[in-house]
Amino acid sequence: MKALTHPTGVVDVISEPKASGVLRHGPVRVADDGRHLEHEDGSPFLWLADTWWHGFTERISQREFGELAGTRAQQGFSVVQIVAGLYPETIPLGPEGRSTSGWVWEEDFSAPNVLWFDEADRRIRELLKHDLIPCIVGAWAYYVRVMGTTRLLRHWRELIARWGAYPVVWCLAGEPPSTWKLEHGDDNAADSLGRSIVPLLDLDEAAVAAQLAGLNEVARGVRELEPFGRPITIHSIPARQPWEFLEDDRLVDFWLLQTGHQGVRSLAPSVGALHEALAHEPTKPVINGESCYEGIAGSSWQETQRFLFWTHMLSGAAGHSYGAHGIWAFNTPDLPGLFSGLAPTWKDAAEFPGAAQLGVGRRLLLELPWHAFKPHPEWVEPHFSEKDLCLPYAAGVENGPRLFYFPGHGLIGDQLSLAQVRLRELGDRRWRGQIIDPRTGSPGPDLVIESDDDGTALLQSGYRGWAPLPSWEDWLLLLRPV
Repeated sequence: MKALTHPTGVVDVISEPKASGVLRHGPVRVADDGRHLEHEDGSPFLWLADTWWHGFTERISQREFGELAGTRAQQGFSVVQIVAGLYPETIPLGPEGRSTSGWVWEEDFSAPNVLWFDEADRRIRELLKHDLIPCIVGAWAYYVRVMGTTRLLRHWRELIARWGAYPVVWCLAGEPPSTWKLEHGDDNAADSLGRSIVPLLDLDEAAVAAQLAGLNEVARGVRELEPFGRPITIHSIPARQPWEFLEDDRLVDFWLLQTGHQGVRSLAPSVGALHEALAHEPTKPVINGESCYEGIAGSSWQETQRFLFWTHMLSGAAGHSYGAHGIWAFNTPDLPGLFSGLAPTWKDAAEFPGAAQLGVGRRLLLELPWHAFKPHPEWVEPHFSEKDLCLPYAAGVENGPRLFYFPGHGLIGDQLSLAQVRLRELGDRRWRGQIIDPRTGSPGPDLVIESDDDGTALLQSGYRGWAPLPSWEDWLLLLRPV
């Protein structure tokens, strides 16, 4: 082998993020139980993601990006979901997808834009500086039809080479099969530069089959390319499970669901989809990666966010993803309704209360052996069932802490069902209980609960009124054996 002589060039040395929580504990992987995620050192990792699909665009500056990351980290988030330049619901290489250094690929799709990636590098490092793991979506699914598999795999080689050594998570694609039809170009040509897209609810079977075949080719290629062992997932569409799009479940490590944005009408279907994914074999961690953005269509506010978080976590989810309408696309005053009509700006959406309240939930769980919790609906009566998924939830450890979630009046529709709550399978021991406000994490006074001869006890909180809970809002109950 010949040695290089008189090499010339410039090497830029970039300081890496300090070894704080994420870097100190190591990257994320699937835990041995197949249900949860953990760090490389074995410490459990509780996923709470914010959704920044368009987070590399010029609509948010580098300074603002760092400030928002700092806010979310302080609130308790651990992940940011972000798309690597090939964004959802935009014209390919359209003005909405531009960063200050242009687009992720050259305008003729001849090669990746190195300057774009240099700019994006700074944002990835900013997330890691704040202990936020980037969940990087390679492309929205319709780019399989725009770019073809060869270019998409070239895109993935760039992503893995740039960021694979970091503790990142990879998402193969968003929303397969695509519900968008490309215009002004040949849908079937690998070099199609379709310059506009229109929503199409029913793609023909041939188009769907071609897109999914290409997606699976990309998935196999990414699995072969990825040398670092970073977890790989795929994002789905409402009413469809992500494994329906893959030829081999081994191509991904965990499931990232999407369950709809129809407010209260999406609550029971979201829980149902989660339970179906948890029961799917082979066992994999399950996370609802998109449901009911806070503020979407003027609805899905903080009570909806709490319901989704707590019902999912007490059902066995490995974490949960939050989204604020206005942030996912980083709407600005000059683009107040980007993709979505009367959406707020991202700065206004950043103040929505649901984000902080889910951070409260994550911090509360981190004080408990949450990764060892198992769902036990039989521990409380009434409780949810397939007939009514909006009744109370329970999970915990057999001889340890137990956590109960009681949905609020506005979500379950019949608070009379909670006029009498019976705790079950308590054994012959005493329990110390606390009713906790899920909005603030503030606990109420201690309760002492002693079981009857049959191992059950009525919940009597000491609050005045006809029900055992402080009010018609949603509440948590934490029990610990004395």
